[in-house]
Amino acid sequence: MGFSISAISAVSVMGAIRHSVKAFTLLAVLTSASGFIWIQNAYADTASSVVVNNAETASTEASVDTATGLAAQVPAQDFTLVGSWQLVSGRYLNEKHEWVDYQSLNLSAIKVISARHFSFTTMKNVDGVSQFWAAGSGTYQATATEYTERPELNSFSAAKGAEFVFSYAIKGQELHTQRVENGELKEVEVWQRLEIVKQPFASVRTLLRPKAR
Repeated sequence: MGFSISAISAVSVMGAIRHSVKAFTLLAVLTSASGFIWIQNAYADTASSVVVNNAETASTEASVDTATGLAAQVPAQDFTLVGSWQLVSGRYLNEKHEWVDYQSLNLSAIKVISARHFSFTTMKNVDGVSQFWAAGSGTYQATATEYTERPELNSFSAAKGAEFVFSYAIKGQELHTQRVENGELKEVEVWQRLEIVKQPFASVRTLLRPKAR
């Protein structure tokens, strides 16, 4: 009889243990599931935040682009300015209000315009020797008829924030510009577009192309 009671007690204890194990296992599963769901939600929130932040950043960049004239925001007609240009002729009004022809100074120059920046270097030929004349680079903005340079680096002591406004017209492969300052014509220039190289990476692709065996 004592054996039977002990056996029953043992069975009861084992049953209680099994129930406890099941309950603990269920609790662990539920906890894990809750944790997984929490992690999932946290990940979803983070991903959503990243998307929102990226969208806000893109929007900010777009507004910055508009303000600074980045390629994405430059009107289509402005792309006609993009390229490399060689000076053909020009003249400027000096301090004595006398027009000085570039040809008399033997000036030569090249200007490079990207979607956002410009850069130019001008040289003077003296007895067959090229001497530095002027250089400048910075950002610009353009409309269909007006082109404004804002030099950031220059050799002619332009003040910080200075703007040089030109009216312009493209005639064939030539860029014709006029700069007016305080209602007075100060500068007239003609630039010739340098040869456009098509498919600049063709040679690279050719080099990387597997050789026929």
